[in-house]
Amino acid sequence: MKQRLAKIAIATGLALAAVATSAPAQEFPDKPITMMIGFRPGGAVDTTGRLIAEKMSETLGVPVTGVTKSGGGGTVMAAELINSEPDGYTIGMGASAAYTLAPQLNSDLPFKIDDFDHLATLTYPSDAIVISADSEYNSMEEMIAAHKESGDPITFASQVSASRLMVAAISKATGVEFRVIPVQGGADGIKEVLGGHIDMTWSGSGWTEQVRAGTMKPLATMAADRMEDYPDVPTLLDLGYDFTFVDTFMLSAPKGVPEDRMAILVDAIEKAISDPAVQETLREKIGLQTKYRGPEETTDFLHQQYDAVAPLVDAASG
Repeated sequence: MKQRLAKIAIATGLALAAVATSAPAQEFPDKPITMMIGFRPGGAVDTTGRLIAEKMSETLGVPVTGVTKSGGGGTVMAAELINSEPDGYTIGMGASAAYTLAPQLNSDLPFKIDDFDHLATLTYPSDAIVISADSEYNSMEEMIAAHKESGDPITFASQVSASRLMVAAISKATGVEFRVIPVQGGADGIKEVLGGHIDMTWSGSGWTEQVRAGTMKPLATMAADRMEDYPDVPTLLDLGYDFTFVDTFMLSAPKGVPEDRMAILVDAIEKAISDPAVQETLREKIGLQTKYRGPEETTDFLHQQYDAVAPLVDAASG
């Protein structure tokens, strides 16, 4: 009897072991995903990232948690992202300039475009060069002419490399000196201008709220085309400056994420950005336009932007 019970126990154990061995592993994702966000809280990139993270969580069934990794116009985040495990559990919310422009301006950056698996392009700003509503100037032409006559520099708050390249192009074309004051984010630049400490800043988002409140006025945009909601604001091209740049906001991952996990992430991202409530919030709250591109299109766009800004970088450094 004892021998029979022992045989039954052994057989049962072997059967359970066989079931455990053959049982499929828990599908991805089975734990929280970290979204590193390359800009400070409250700005356009941060707002986009946290809205998308919330919607991704609903689709994936696990938390997608935004963690601020700000600095260097998104390059601090990208430099950390490149060294993260390519398992799909760490992604990065940033801006195209960090991959296309910053490496051309700073050869010490430890990454290039193709060192990542780029997941999607999500939004782009209705950007503007803005000044205080109390300013005596009502156009870029007026401000440039006045400073050209006085010889006084224009103080400019800058948080991204594209805006520094922009003022270099304007300065070269006009002879007006710009004194660039680095700030940590667009909100800081706006605060400095509203406080009367700095003449001008570039903003990708928060300026729209200030303009509606009557505290700021836009002078120009870096975009190639005029903004739909602000058709009277000229582009720099309209004003005769050979400069245009659109810093698109996007999600990337470390190079080497398995294809099946990439597909799951991309599907969740596309569903999130396609949500009408998300699009309305982004447009109404901070003036962002949605522009979804998948992985291949996003990578192609980055290479196109890299090639487009290369002559501008050469001209600025020449």
